[in-house]
Amino acid sequence: MNIAEEIFQRANPNAIAVIDADISHTYGDLERLSRSVAKTLRVKVGANKKALIGLKGKDGLDYIALSLGILRSGSCFVPIATELSPSECEALISTLSLDAVISFSEEGEGPLNFSYSSFENNPHVESSGWREELEKLNPALIRFSSGTTGASKGILLSHETLRQRVEAANTGLQIVQEDRVLWVLSMAHHFAVSIILYLWNGASIVIPSSHLAEDFLSAANKHGVSVLYAAPFHFVLLAAAPDLPKWPSLRMAVSTTAALPQESAEDFAAAFGVYPGQALGVMEVGLPFLNHPDPKTHPSSMGRPQAAFEVELRDNEGTKVDAGSPGELFIRGPGMFDAYMAPWKPSANIFSAGGWFSTGDIAIADDEGYYYLQGRTHTVINVGGMKFFPEEVEKLLCSQPGITDARVMGRDHPTYGCVPVAEVIGSGDPKVSPLQLSMLCRKNLARYKIPVEIRFVESIPKTVSGKIIRR
Repeated sequence: MNIAEEIFQRANPNAIAVIDADISHTYGDLERLSRSVAKTLRVKVGANKKALIGLKGKDGLDYIALSLGILRSGSCFVPIATELSPSECEALISTLSLDAVISFSEEGEGPLNFSYSSFENNPHVESSGWREELEKLNPALIRFSSGTTGASKGILLSHETLRQRVEAANTGLQIVQEDRVLWVLSMAHHFAVSIILYLWNGASIVIPSSHLAEDFLSAANKHGVSVLYAAPFHFVLLAAAPDLPKWPSLRMAVSTTAALPQESAEDFAAAFGVYPGQALGVMEVGLPFLNHPDPKTHPSSMGRPQAAFEVELRDNEGTKVDAGSPGELFIRGPGMFDAYMAPWKPSANIFSAGGWFSTGDIAIADDEGYYYLQGRTHTVINVGGMKFFPEEVEKLLCSQPGITDARVMGRDHPTYGCVPVAEVIGSGDPKVSPLQLSMLCRKNLARYKIPVEIRFVESIPKTVSGKIIRR
């Protein structure tokens, strides 16, 4: 199967698919644009080859059409975030052995003006021994779990897995053709249980003209937006906008990527009349938890497990814990990922007995079956929905002569949820300043990974085995 082809088989060609800066585009328009992209790509990569193609560009109709065109061509879509530094982009291209990258260009080809850069002569493409296994899985999408180097993992989803995932997620979201969804997230970071889910169900994606709260609200009211799926940052931003207009068409608001403070939820509800519920999205799993339709009764909960999923909380010995006791969150259900990339590892070799996946989250459940996140066993840092591993930044800091060790942690932030800060140990030879380290990070890292504070310390706390203690 091909999920992009099935989207257009299901869709009403005259229905609105995307409203980009107040210009409406039908499913028929999107079908023609993506078909043109697919035709071009089949010529470039070969009609029978399942290429890995990266896409780098700004959010909008063109991004959606290009991504669907990659899928319709039979290739695998790899989003490349625009905020990545050149070295991070190169690391992603090399790690995944990409065959090509599409990027936006005023001098490009076709109606979407895209440029195509091939890497077929690069040695890293030829040496990828896992390609045959990957192609057997009918690959559709590869996303990195956080950064592009260090401990991050490329996560592979097949076309079949994508379909299972969006169907399972929509049992709770209940997105229908009449819905119009305000797009405020990053398409490079959010694609499966968002872009694909909305299009699969025939809804309209409304893309505002900017990321200002005023433009969000203007687009929402002008186009009758009924659904907001956003990060906590966006709820804070919208509730704080001056001279707030009403939003009568809004039926559901869902906060994802990080915990939404209760005060922020109440401020949003007071402004717009809809209390936002929280959800837990897991890249390897999908959307297993959703606090809807009555989030106000348990405002700090990520909700109950969606109908398609089974959930267990286990202690350090792997024993299931009772309600009221914290445990590591294990999940199984439809739409689970197919493999990790870099290094290649099929999911069957990762799931525990019975097909369970360990999320690394620590949670607690109450007697009513509502779940609450308590923390993580992993070290990932989440800045306004953009996630990365601190080891990546630590490795870069320690590459600077004069730095012998580093620790990067997340500091709570009222708007972004969390921001990175760093502690470093200097040898004094040569002498290094925090400004030099900050410039090093700015040159090599995406903006959200750059520590907002870098300070020198005498020592960094570690466990007996040598692992950094971060809290």
